Amino acid sequence: MQIVGKVVAMNTSDGLLNVSIVDEAKETWNLKANLEEPFQIGHIYIFEVSQSFKERISYTIESYQAVSDLDMTSSDAYLRKFYAGSPISLEEAVEIIQNSIEEIQNPVIHDITKKVLEQKKKQFFLYPAGSRMHHTYVGGLAYHTIGMLRFAKTFMENYPYLKSDYLYAGILLHDLGKTDELSGIEATEFTLDGQLLGHLVIGALEINKAAESLGYGNKDEVKILEHMLISHHGQPQFGAAKRPMTPEAVALWYIDTIDSKFRVLGEELNRTESKHFTDTIGVLDKIKIYKE
Repeated sequence: MQIVGKVVAMNTSDGLLNVSIVDEAKETWNLKANLEEPFQIGHIYIFEVSQSFKERISYTIESYQAVSDLDMTSSDAYLRKFYAGSPISLEEAVEIIQNSIEEIQNPVIHDITKKVLEQKKKQFFLYPAGSRMHHTYVGGLAYHTIGMLRFAKTFMENYPYLKSDYLYAGILLHDLGKTDELSGIEATEFTLDGQLLGHLVIGALEINKAAESLGYGNKDEVKILEHMLISHHGQPQFGAAKRPMTPEAVALWYIDTIDSKFRVLGEELNRTESKHFTDTIGVLDKIKIYKE
């Protein structure tokens, strides 16, 4: 018998591990397993169980597989059954991101961007963009990136001095470090690297490694991309290692800020009745917005 469920609690008794899970229909199951099994609360597993009938029915875990270990498409499908998901499908997100990479004409910028994203492809398309502030759902990281790419097209029409290759690459890579900063969509928390380094630095290091492996280590484009990543929070008090010092770095900072804030605003408005104020919105300095 197969059950797919999210682990919500664990305890021990009678020399066994008791695992409480909730399936996609919100039904609770109590399963038994060996004590050494490394289940994690908040994570989703596919369980193969056997039934026994003594005083009452009990279920024993015979084997299991973590949903996060499946291929990208399968993981996405299971995760969206238990967690909120991006408004667009995985397939649509992949197509938009891949097309955007191919719009980059400079070979150095193109190759670095493509290599870094390919190395982190599964995490990039499944991870949230944050643990609590914005885009905190399955595929949130990719959806945030796509929102910024859409905005950038109009931005560059208004300000044609901006170099599209740098801006597209900066947007595609700016939050790539979150694939190492965060633990994933299940019970999201900050990793040790996330706490000690942060995604700005992690992303810049990934660019540097990719550039070296491609033979581009001495190219100016590499330093510009690294600068865009370490400065995209704009100000030191918001985590930037440097203030933005190129036109595209400044644009990246503002586009990132706008998409993160306005996406959260839209979600809050959807939860708010007309003629009422939203709850306080953290990304908008904890103000309330009136919905007419």
